[in-house]
Amino acid sequence: MSAAETRPRRTQAERRAATRAALLQAAIDTLVEEGYAAMTTRRVAERAGVSQGTQMHYFPTKTAFVGEALRHLAERIAAEILARVDLRDLTRPRLRAELLDQAWAVHTGPEVQAAMELWMAARTDPELRPVLSELEQSVLRILADVGSELFPEQSADPVFLELIDLTLAAIRGLAMLPPVTEPDVLEEHWQAAKRHLLDLYEQRLGR
Repeated sequence: MSAAETRPRRTQAERRAATRAALLQAAIDTLVEEGYAAMTTRRVAERAGVSQGTQMHYFPTKTAFVGEALRHLAERIAAEILARVDLRDLTRPRLRAELLDQAWAVHTGPEVQAAMELWMAARTDPELRPVLSELEQSVLRILADVGSELFPEQSADPVFLELIDLTLAAIRGLAMLPPVTEPDVLEEHWQAAKRHLLDLYEQRLGR
């Protein structure tokens, strides 16, 4: 008996879940590799290996499709941040610079750069804007929950939370520059910003 004959057949629910996952992965891959402008529902359906009718069955509108793909992308980005960036290093002066560099590396990676494109597109897309606003709040809640778990005492300190927000804002701001800034110039900007952030951490958290 062949392996194909002995392998249990997937249920309809499992097949639906697999198709949905393939569509979302194709959408994310298109965003990362080709950008938002190239992300048509037809292109994504072809990449996922399904018909456009099947894609429309799972995601009737492009906005709903993009929104769900973004949620998956945000979960992946958050997982990468949590895997690469240990927030406890904020309390370890010798490791703070390394932590900031890791956070910077994540935000200059292709997946975050793809998400940045959507944030810019939301400025003139009234349907995309609320989806991204909801997503932004979701990501912030994830980070806040992690921060509260790692720093139960500081989590009630508004200054500490503002410092983390400022760090993310600085990194995100500079992360918008790669398309229009030479790599060496961008690195100079980051090193300067990092020095100021480290000074703030020292003032607030001590050596």
